[in-house]
Amino acid sequence: MSKYILKRILLMIPILVGVAILIFTLMFFVPGDPVEIILGSSATQAQVETVREQLGLNQPYIIRLGSFLQQLFLHGSFGNSYVQGTDVGAELLTRFPRTLILALFSILLSMVVGIPLGIRAATHANSAEDRISMFVSMIGVSMPNFWLALMLVLLFALKLGILPSSGDKGFEYYILPILANALGGIAGVARLTRSSMLEVIRADYVSTARAKGVSEHDVIYKHALPNAMIPIITMCGGRFGGQLGGTVVIETVFSIPGIGAYLINSINNRDYNAVQGSVLYIAFTFSVVMLLVDLIYAFIDPRIKAQYEGHSKKRIKRGEVKADA
Repeated sequence: MSKYILKRILLMIPILVGVAILIFTLMFFVPGDPVEIILGSSATQAQVETVREQLGLNQPYIIRLGSFLQQLFLHGSFGNSYVQGTDVGAELLTRFPRTLILALFSILLSMVVGIPLGIRAATHANSAEDRISMFVSMIGVSMPNFWLALMLVLLFALKLGILPSSGDKGFEYYILPILANALGGIAGVARLTRSSMLEVIRADYVSTARAKGVSEHDVIYKHALPNAMIPIITMCGGRFGGQLGGTVVIETVFSIPGIGAYLINSINNRDYNAVQGSVLYIAFTFSVVMLLVDLIYAFIDPRIKAQYEGHSKKRIKRGEVKADA
């Protein structure tokens, strides 16, 4: 298992290199000039050229790419923001806790509410309860995040006045963003749990467990649910990894200075270093989350762990045979 983890970690290196080259190339050819945004429309052409030379923006593509990769992988730095003048890495670390709170509590709420709803719908398939819950889930999946966020602000902040509409001065400021971010996830998790559970509870080993007199609670939660969790974990892991990269819409609507808001502002300002650093951060966090998802697979389903260990033993055995020869 340790060799598999090491292999996955090493595989992240070429992925990050590829992402770095791709995002640098896209930002190099994208229309717009950060110097004109920095200096404003009243700047002369001579001033623009002077600042471009100071920032190294007048150099050829290959030279700028080499400098960027050297700065990134040899010095571990994203550089400074062209607009704000601050270190991009430090700015991302400062904003990360806000995004982490939003992403973590959103995905936990989605799982804590969505999984029991899906199980309930699967165990009462084709009943009125099942149809109603799936209809409500379909509506939840269909609602855009920005519309739901605005409706929550209108109800709880403007009409009732019980929750703040924007900011991050305390945990109460995160309640509406978490709800707006999680409601769609709850609906998606519930629908996926239902379909996955329906597939599993019709399997032969579940029927055998029932025939042996195992209680219905144990059949559902000890036999069926662990095997049905693999696609659910995949979905939640991907959703969590994406949210760690910043929920752009939610952070913008509720004025939360997280990773998503930083990225969208950097794109609007053509702040190359900030955009490149943010995208690489998103790629790294997503890769780490998906690695953790694979490890959770092995914890939930022992067959997957045995498969990893079996491949390792086969490789060791082949090595011993060659050594003896």
